[in-house]
Amino acid sequence: MSNRALSSETISLFLGEVIDSKGQQMPVAADVEKIVRYVEAETGLKFQIRVLPWRRAQLLVKNGEGIIYGFSKSPERVEFYDFSLPVLVQKVWAIAADYGDGKIMTVNTLTGKTISIERGVSHGFEFEKARNLVFKVDEDTASVELRFKKLFAGRSDALFWQARQFKRAKELEDYLIHEVFINFVDRELAQKKITISPEPLYFDAVHFACAKGKYRKEIAKINTAITQGKINGKLTSIIEAK
Repeated sequence: MSNRALSSETISLFLGEVIDSKGQQMPVAADVEKIVRYVEAETGLKFQIRVLPWRRAQLLVKNGEGIIYGFSKSPERVEFYDFSLPVLVQKVWAIAADYGDGKIMTVNTLTGKTISIERGVSHGFEFEKARNLVFKVDEDTASVELRFKKLFAGRSDALFWQARQFKRAKELEDYLIHEVFINFVDRELAQKKITISPEPLYFDAVHFACAKGKYRKEIAKINTAITQGKINGKLTSIIEAK
């Protein structure tokens, strides 16, 4: 019960923005909202969700102005941020334009290629090892349509897409074609063909995080909520729901 003691302070909780095909900020994903509300209910913490460009959100958190969710560890970040236990693991797939060459994408086949990632995003330690050594990284806009437009124009060789719910590349392909591309303003772009790596290239653990030493008690409460939620199934059911 002590973990649920109500907090009198409202804490800013930063999330990264996603931009739709019309350039508008999309609503917070339902599963993310549920995870945040679960943590609130289990810890007694009160969050004010703030959706910002990812780099700006990280800077504000680094300056001690709140907690961030959806954060991956990297060698640079662990110097400046304290991380919660992992909440979930995202699969990171590579997506390329389909030119009928049947190439199978692995990390090794991306040697020397230019990879589009969202600006300010890291996909974990293994990704950081390969970044700018195996492949070059182009930090891109938060707009999904613009990222694919650059891909099909040949300005990037592949883009990385993270999603935890898909077990096979075909599931991700169907989702992109029937739920993402269908909403593109550029209808010609929506007809383009893609190829997806047969397996995820990286597995990226996602955390809550804060500036070093800033919210130690709060992160401890969040850790308890994460642990208990995976034991009793409350958090697991949110994460695994489709």
